[in-house]
Amino acid sequence: MADHGAGAVMCLSTLENPSPAATALGVFSVVFSTLVGIPQAYKIHKLKSARGVSFLTLGLGNIGGFLYVLNLVILHYNQITLSLSRDFRFWLAAQRSLVFVWVELFNAFSMLAIYPVAAMYVKDEPCTIAVGALGVHWVFGMKDAVFYGFLVQALVVFTAWLPALIVFAFDGRCEPLMVYGNVLGIVVGVIIVCKFLPQLRSSIYAKGSHSLSYMTYGVDAVAGVVAWAQKFFITKERISTWLPPLFLHLLEVVVLSLNFYHDSRRKEEAGDGEDKPLRPKRKTSYLSLLWSL
Repeated sequence: MADHGAGAVMCLSTLENPSPAATALGVFSVVFSTLVGIPQAYKIHKLKSARGVSFLTLGLGNIGGFLYVLNLVILHYNQITLSLSRDFRFWLAAQRSLVFVWVELFNAFSMLAIYPVAAMYVKDEPCTIAVGALGVHWVFGMKDAVFYGFLVQALVVFTAWLPALIVFAFDGRCEPLMVYGNVLGIVVGVIIVCKFLPQLRSSIYAKGSHSLSYMTYGVDAVAGVVAWAQKFFITKERISTWLPPLFLHLLEVVVLSLNFYHDSRRKEEAGDGEDKPLRPKRKTSYLSLLWSL
């Protein structure tokens, strides 16, 4: 049974002992999270275009991803220090309780890798940033806007991590940061709920997937349900670490369904036209085909 009430937001201080099957699933989750961004980066590189990909969604995802890792590190910090209290074998066994710290860390870096690839192929159109209430009206080239956006992401993540690192250095416990960790969980929840809304808008205007990967976000949505079950029933994660992703995966399904609808319509309309001369098909590996979806 998962913890209830106040326990659902408190520090995790004891190590779990999941079954071999749960441990194997955890290892798979770590491997999957490391690879999840590759199909999206590959598709953008293959098409040499970032059309249909929202940089605002990518940027919010990067911020949310690394704040989520911080949220997990804080709430698991007592387990982390406990895992380091004995020999390597004990540390290795203790990682079963820390599996989602690793999952989200590798996931954050995997998704971060998409950003520079997309930035390389973005069309350098004018990008207007306007906030009427503040009298702000800036016009950048898209490439410059993407670069400045990355600097903002780095600044936000650094600012969030700095106080936690200072407290860990001087105190070495989760408890002084417990409230901060759960507040971060709420912030991450808001980011996760909001981050796919720009992608929804981009998909509506793009009328199809274009460079957006079905493989990355489709598999991520399915794996997210499995991860939620692990967090809730096996490793007994705190509510701030498992509730926000449920909203994300719902929005992923909505966006992919919308893209699939437009892609299907476009193929049907293309099929209604005149017959086109057949072209010789290039040989493509199944792995390349999957990653290009």
